[in-house]
Amino acid sequence: MNKNTMLAIALSAVVILAFQVFFAPKSTVLDQQTQAIAETKVDKPVAEEKATPQAEEIQIEQTAPAVLETFDVNTKLVNYSFNENTGNISSATINEYAGRELEDIKFASPTSDVVFADIPFISVYKSNVRKNNGKTTVTFTGSQGDVVVTKKYEIKDGNYLVNGSVTISNTGERTVSVPFNSGIGSHAVDAFESDRYTFQGPLMFDGKRLKKKKAEKVDESIVVDKPAWVGYMSKYYMVGVAQDFETGIIAKKGDSATVTGKRELKLNPGASEEISFNIFAGPKEYKLLKSYGKKFEKSIDFGIFYFLAIPMLAFLKIIYGYVGNYGVAIILLTLAIKLVTFPLTQKSMVSMKKMSSLQPKMAALKEKYKGDKELLNKANMELYKKEGVNPLGGCLPMILQIPVFFALYKTLLLSIELQGAPFIFWITDLALKDPYYVTPLLMGATMFLQQRMTPSTATDPLQKKIFMYMPLVFTFLFLTFPAGLVVYWLTNNVLTIAQQYVINKKLA
Repeated sequence: MNKNTMLAIALSAVVILAFQVFFAPKSTVLDQQTQAIAETKVDKPVAEEKATPQAEEIQIEQTAPAVLETFDVNTKLVNYSFNENTGNISSATINEYAGRELEDIKFASPTSDVVFADIPFISVYKSNVRKNNGKTTVTFTGSQGDVVVTKKYEIKDGNYLVNGSVTISNTGERTVSVPFNSGIGSHAVDAFESDRYTFQGPLMFDGKRLKKKKAEKVDESIVVDKPAWVGYMSKYYMVGVAQDFETGIIAKKGDSATVTGKRELKLNPGASEEISFNIFAGPKEYKLLKSYGKKFEKSIDFGIFYFLAIPMLAFLKIIYGYVGNYGVAIILLTLAIKLVTFPLTQKSMVSMKKMSSLQPKMAALKEKYKGDKELLNKANMELYKKEGVNPLGGCLPMILQIPVFFALYKTLLLSIELQGAPFIFWITDLALKDPYYVTPLLMGATMFLQQRMTPSTATDPLQKKIFMYMPLVFTFLFLTFPAGLVVYWLTNNVLTIAQQYVINKKLA
């Protein structure tokens, strides 16, 4: 990576990272919430099709909830706690991901259910639990007046997705208006503060893009028409509810933030309506989320270069399948990317070397045409043409490499695969910072060495100062970066130094 490349990437990275460091809040550990629902179908009225007088619409009043009663349904992957009063999931604890046992990965709220699918005026349900061939079916039935509600949850062992439905029936002789709310229950804001580099908090997916707001910054409500799903997420885990929503709302309520999908049902006499929903409480693993077909994978925001990041992640996992160590896999992935971009890097380095050799002649021209920029530019262009040097030769190849860098940056920053993955000796978790700062310091040292080996074309004093302090700035920034990211950057520096050494020898 030559100095122009380093400068372009550095300036971009410093702006982004400095903003994240100084304007984003500190990280905190999980605790989440959820809510549910999905595709809607309406049954025809059960009553006979006789002419009846125009029915009066009834708005049923809400009643106070009963004393909290819960029971648990435990599976290999997730433990669910159900609220018998509301018929909702009050909390969900993730037990395992990729064969690794997990601790303290719990989606819960101190004030409400994690996932709700509520008919507000019904607060007491009767429950029934059936288990058969690895599948648990939890059914709740409740009623208020002429409205009868049945909630059903189907939980499969070995699956993070819960399939459910809510059936609402009007057994009376008049039309009733039934409010139906579903989504993620209120959650204390400080439990979902974003860390310095990633988003954590409430979000919705409108079918095209994510709508999200840091929990601690939810001051005004965010409203989305017909979201595909709503959810809460941390860096590596999420709770999401997919349903055929009419409206989605992210709102702050006291010290809490909620994500709610709202509907208003009007049921004619004898009519019933079934609303299907899907709940996901689990790891944000791209392939896993995509397999459910609910667009939950969109919660992993790879940025504008997602089309590069996704295949990079897939390739990283393929390499891991052979070597069994994600640290080694990152090194091999970096080597593979370096080989692919080798011609571009080679062209850029050679161009920079030639430009460096022209510095004395360019300095003489600058002195000769002092005060006349037009003549100086013309003389420089003639010099470039005579020497066969393209002044943009060092820049264009570098520009093409920047998307690759940022795509890999996002890939390594957001990949749950690196969580808990050991590398070597003191690095026992590639998703955490290097506990002894060995790799960031080595990265800074290799960046300094790389600078010393790279021909300089900078004449501006400010640019020279930026180059001088860049290794120090990057070392400081990388001290708290996930070790996996630092391993990538360190490896890239070492390979670039080797490449620069060969070029310098050839052109000496």
